[in-house]
Amino acid sequence: MLPAWQYMESFGLRLVIYFIIGGSVTALTAYFASQGRGMLSAFITTLPLLTIFSFLVISAEGGSQTVQEYARSLLLFTPPWVCYVLVVLLGTGRMGIIRSLVLGVLLFILLSLLLQKALSGQR
Repeated sequence: MLPAWQYMESFGLRLVIYFIIGGSVTALTAYFASQGRGMLSAFITTLPLLTIFSFLVISAEGGSQTVQEYARSLLLFTPPWVCYVLVVLLGTGRMGIIRSLVLGVLLFILLSLLLQKALSGQR
C-alpha cells in the first residue's frame, strides 16, 4: 500500500497541505495566546507536532538520511533558539516587542552561524 502523500501526485498540492497544517498550528497558538491562555499557547507551539509532521514530510521527500540531518540541525539550533526566546522575554518590557524580536533574531542568526562554523572546523 502506498503512503498517503504518494497519492498526491502534484508537488504543489503537497505544499498547500503542508502550509495549511503549519498555518493551523500557528492560528491555534495565536488564538489561545489572545485569550490569555499563554501556557496552552506555548504548549501547542513547543509540542512536537510540527517536528513530527516535518520528520514525516522530509522522510517522504528525501528519505531517512535527510531526516537524520534535519534532526542533528534541530539540536544545533536549539541553544541559539533558547537565547532568542530569552532576549524576547527580557527585552519586550524594556524595549518593546519589535526591537526585542529584531535583537533576538539577530542574536539567533549570529549564534547559529558561529556554531556552524565551530562545528564545521571539527570535521
